[in-house]
Amino acid sequence: MRTRQKLLVATALMLCVSTAQAQTTRLLVHSDEGDPQSFALSDINKITFSAGKMNIEPASGTSSEIALSTISHLAFSVGETTEISPLEPSKFGIYPNPVRDELLVTSDTEIETIAVFGLTGNVLLRQNVQSSTVNLSLGFLPTGIYLIQVKRADAISTQKIIKL
Repeated sequence: MRTRQKLLVATALMLCVSTAQAQTTRLLVHSDEGDPQSFALSDINKITFSAGKMNIEPASGTSSEIALSTISHLAFSVGETTEISPLEPSKFGIYPNPVRDELLVTSDTEIETIAVFGLTGNVLLRQNVQSSTVNLSLGFLPTGIYLIQVKRADAISTQKIIKL
């Protein structure tokens, strides 16, 4: 569960940084505990992560606490909408997994960047791609479990890989 929490935190922070300048942008949180929640970024004073929970503290009003284990996805929307459309299945592939040296990453659209993370959240490899297919050389990594993050213009997807 800790890996999912760290990944969720990292994704939320990256998305916040890239969208924070728009005042009409809203953070949409879809969890297993009921209806999606919507927060105007301009009204959020602070977002903290503690004890397996995300706490959204608005500039005015009552803060919201959401268990990270119940969050299915976070999204950002421009405008007043509170609707969250369902996530499309990931449209990228990695082969072979488990991998020894070379990992082939393919996508139906152009990949902008690829990053490989250790389970502690440290970035071990980051590469600008600008292609729909890339061969990653992972021979330098020790045997273990890693996360690969594929960023495309329309989505950021993360998947577990096993290095032999």
